[in-house]
Parts: sequence; C-alpha cells; structure tokens
Amino acid sequence: MAPAHRDRHPLTPVAPPEVLQDFYTPEEVGTLFGVVRANAPWKLVLAHHFASAEEYFAVSGARDRSPDAGLADFVAPVFRGYLAREGAVLYPELHDLYFSRKLLEPVLRMHKARYGFAHHMLFNLCGPSRSFDAGHFDSGNWRGVSSVNAPIWLMSVMAKSGLFDSWEVKSGQVITYFYDSDVDGGFTYWPEGPERAPSRLVAPFRNTAVLSDNSRMFHRREANGPRDRRDLPALTMGSFLTADGDDAWVVRDGDTEIARFAHRDSRSLFHYTALVFEDLADVTRYLDHTDDLTFDKVFDVLIADLRARGVRFSEPSDPMTDRDFIALLTDVHAMAPREYPALAPLDVPAA
Repeated sequence: MAPAHRDRHPLTPVAPPEVLQDFYTPEEVGTLFGVVRANAPWKLVLAHHFASAEEYFAVSGARDRSPDAGLADFVAPVFRGYLAREGAVLYPELHDLYFSRKLLEPVLRMHKARYGFAHHMLFNLCGPSRSFDAGHFDSGNWRGVSSVNAPIWLMSVMAKSGLFDSWEVKSGQVITYFYDSDVDGGFTYWPEGPERAPSRLVAPFRNTAVLSDNSRMFHRREANGPRDRRDLPALTMGSFLTADGDDAWVVRDGDTEIARFAHRDSRSLFHYTALVFEDLADVTRYLDHTDDLTFDKVFDVLIADLRARGVRFSEPSDPMTDRDFIALLTDVHAMAPREYPALAPLDVPAA
C-alpha cells in the first residue's frame, strides 16, 4: 500500500486537547494511587524506554542540543509503571476502570470513530524536579508495529517521516493529572504543530483529565515541586521509587535513600490510551493482520528514502540498535518545537 499524502504538518493532533474536570470518582482515585503504593518499586521513565542518547533525541530533541550530551544528562525523578497493556489488566482492582466506557467513549468521540478498545494504561509520578524536556510526542501505533514489539525511537522516526501513514492505527489518550499548585507544573502543548506557538494548561490539577491526541502532538511536562529541592545529583538510570506509609515517596539508588518527598509535592498522572477504528473493515484488517508492517519492510522503506534523498551512509548490519544509524535518521527527519521563552521557561533555576 502506498504511503498516504499529508496536507498538514505530520505532528498535528486531530483536535486540540479538551479538559474534563473531576474525571475519576474519589473511590477510583483511591484505588489508582493504592495500586501504585502497594506495587512499588517503579523505574524511571527513561529507564523504561531508552538505551542511548541517540534513541532519546529521536523522540525529544531540542533544536540546539549539545552533540556531547548523554542520556544521563536528561535524568529526572519521573517514574513510570504500567497498569494494563494490550487488553491485559495487570492489577485486578483496575479491571472495571480499564474497560470502562468513561475512558473509551471520549477517544471515540474525538476521532469520530465507531469502534475501539483499551490499549495501555500507565502512571507517571514525579518528585520535585526540573524539566529537561524540550517537547516530545507519544509513540504511535501501526499495523504490525507498536510499543509492544518496537522501540520508541523507531516509532518516532516512523511518525515524523510520514512514510507509514497508510498503516497507522489511530489512537487517543485520557490523561488525568494531580498536582495541587498554582505556581508551576503545567502542561505545554503544540496543537498546531511544532512550528507554531504552543499553548499551556496551568495547574492546579485536581483530578483534571485531558482528552488528547498525544501521538500527533508535541507536549511536555513543566518543572514542579519546591524549587530548592529540584536538583537531585545522586539520581541515576538505576534509581527507583518506593512508597513509605500513606503519604511519603522515597527515591532509592540501590540500598541508599537519595530523596524523600510528601505526596503534596509530587506531580502525578494516569495515562490511558485507546485504539480506534473508523469502520468494521478497519477493525478486521487490524485483527486479521492482512496488511501488517514488518521490521524488514520498515527499514527497507527508510533506507530507500535515504537513498532517494541522496544521503550517503553505510547500511548497518543491525539497524535497530546502530547508534550512528539512529542519529542519522533523527537528523534527516529532524523535528522539534520552536522555543517561546515568553510563554514558559523550560525550567526555573533553583532559588
């Protein structure tokens, strides 16, 4: 199937984010945070998804990034855990919520789709922290290629290239935020593409859900927590989050406690993704795997595109992990938001 033609920027959401206040019931909120506390420890977001700075830059690369930057330069105390994946609920307490109409129906409405099903559900929990994120977008989904079997860097290149739109599976998110501050910790997003001015949702977030198309929209977390506690030099890629009692969160590196903060100083979100389909034929094509991509096909398309552009390169023996090849694809399909300092700084230095 030939790639679809794009008549707008490749990373423009189907609709701007929509705010849904007081999304979860008090009982649901208690269950969600109860699962997080009871099932710690949790790894850093970066540790879940990236093996090198080259992979990270494919997703979130500032225009003027340092060529010597390493993955450790972007470590922040943002921790993640999956609550459900691909229709499998990992914690039985969340079964009814994960499969609920209250989560699926907003995504169907956003895409004007008839069919859909729950994909992933996860959480992020962040202690007092700077934000090193210049803007990123979430991994998309294609028939045969998704976050279940592919690294995020590859899916980011696929999305930016526009070469695989014919295989794309539409998705949408309901992301519910908790951060009780009116000073910082907002959500910056680029609803008209990264070349246009961004917008912001500002805290406080008190059970504040955002219906969004994050796989087609650059966005970022803003710095949060007490400013004099945002630097955490002992944090490493191996650090993890644990809970202590009903209020405290503890960051450890091995057996060493390197940070402790109260829940009120954390910024949390619960992130639900649904896959949606326009018609029954679209559903059948996805479920029957009659028009799937393979990794060989993906790299054949990417390599053919490089040659058509006249790019000189050595074809890698293992394109999935070759750091030079990853960096080349990132540069060829370079895409990052413009900075608008007057809107919100990337970070606020500690007082």
